[in-house]
Parts: sequence; C-alpha cells; structure tokens
Amino acid sequence: MQPTTSVIDISFENAQQVLIEGSFNQPVVVQFWSPASPQCEPLFGLLQQIHQQTGESFVLAKLNMDELAQLAQQLGVAQAPAVVILKEGRPVDGFTDIPSPEVIAETIVRHLPAPEEQLLAKAKALLEADQSAEALSVIREAHQLAPQRNDIILVLIQALLNNQHAEEAETLLNALPLEDQQADFHELKSQLELLKAAAESPEIQALEARLATSEDSAELRLNLAIQYSQAGRNQEALELLFAILQKDLESVDGKIKKNFLDILATLNGDPLSSQFRRKYFSLLY
Repeated sequence: MQPTTSVIDISFENAQQVLIEGSFNQPVVVQFWSPASPQCEPLFGLLQQIHQQTGESFVLAKLNMDELAQLAQQLGVAQAPAVVILKEGRPVDGFTDIPSPEVIAETIVRHLPAPEEQLLAKAKALLEADQSAEALSVIREAHQLAPQRNDIILVLIQALLNNQHAEEAETLLNALPLEDQQADFHELKSQLELLKAAAESPEIQALEARLATSEDSAELRLNLAIQYSQAGRNQEALELLFAILQKDLESVDGKIKKNFLDILATLNGDPLSSQFRRKYFSLLY
C-alpha cells in the first residue's frame, strides 16, 4: 500500500505557478511518467515515501508525458520515467536512468533546506497563525540544532514573549551582540518591558508585602506562586514551591506538590521543566 501524501498533477494551467513560482519557496521534485512505462509506478511510490520521511519539505509533482510532451521537452526530458528537481525557477538535478533507492533519496535530500531552516519557517508560520505554544516548541528544536544563529534566537524570543516566558526571553535578549540589536531587537525589548510591567500586578505586590511580614506561611507562598505562574514568572513560582517541598512533600494537604507539578506540565520543552523535574526527583529518591 502506497503512503498517502500530497501530490500535484501538472497541467498547462498550473505549470508556471507550481514549477517556476513555487520552486522559489520549496524545491519541486517532478516525476515524468507515462501509462506505458511499468517502471513509473514503483518509482513514484518511492518518491512518496521520501516525501513523507522528509516532512513534506519539498513539493512532489507528476507530469504525464503522453499529455504534456511539449512541456517535458522544455524541461529537457524526452522519455519516462524521469525525475527533475527544480529550485528558484530552474532545474538543478535529476535522473533518467533510475538509480538505487538510496541514491534517489540522497539526490533529493541534498537539495532540501537544512532541518533548522525548515523548523524556522514552520515556527514563523505558526506565530503568524497565532499558535504560539506550538511555535515555541518548534523554534526550540531549531535553536538546539543551531544555537548560534541569531535569526533563530530572535524568533525564539518572540515565541517566549508570546507565551509569557519573560525571564528566558530577557536572558536571550541580553546575550545578543550589539550588531544584532537593530529594529527587531528594540521591538522585542519593548514587548519584554510591557510583559514585565504586566507581571507586577497589584495582587502580586500585595502578596509579596504580606510575605515580608509575620503572615508568611505555606498557604501564602502557594497563592503567590499561582499569581507568579499566571503572570509568566514560572521560575519564581517553581523556586517558591520547591523551597516548601524540600521541607515537606505533603505541605498544605499536597496542594504545594500538585501546583508545582501542574506548572511543570505547562512548560513542555522549556529548560525550566527539566531543571525542576530533576530537583523534584532528587527529593523522591
């Protein structure tokens, strides 16, 4: 059974848009086929597998040579089966004598964007679609692959701010070199300041003031930690709760532990999650 994957059938009407204009956005892999050639079907099944395995990071298209022989000739193809790879409006690679599956995969993959480029593009699209939590998870992967790329760091900062992770965003912003502190940097800096100002709510200020008096208690610290978490100040919330757990894992009838674990559950992919999970497990074992 062939894998299901999106495929574009080339026609005279869509050829310009898909093969020329489309190849400026993603590589386009075109199989030239004919019903009279028995080699075409297994080759196309292999191309579909590669398409899926690479996360559909190229456009897969089919061109019927019996119907579009003139268009095929313009691309330098005289018989089927054949494969042509197009980038930026022109053919850059391909084959007519069908090589091994490994060679076919290598031929395609060397023309694909680097994994971090694909993740960066995906994260940007998710941010534009207001899917900030998903964007943060994706851009973290890109940052792990290319931690020195400042264009990726800037998108990571934007995703962090959108998810109210002010502390991590501030750390990354302050580490950016001067030459990268241009318009994007100053816009993000302004967003950070607004987020930090919003995090200093009257409720938080009142709880902090009470904490500095004889009212200090585990219940009060729990309430403050909840407010910190809602304001995106997750590290402060976790530190506050962990200090109580170090003394009593079942403090406030287990509510301290529950809220501590609830905050960790919201930090999927955040380094804070791994850091405080290790601390928590050290208390258990």
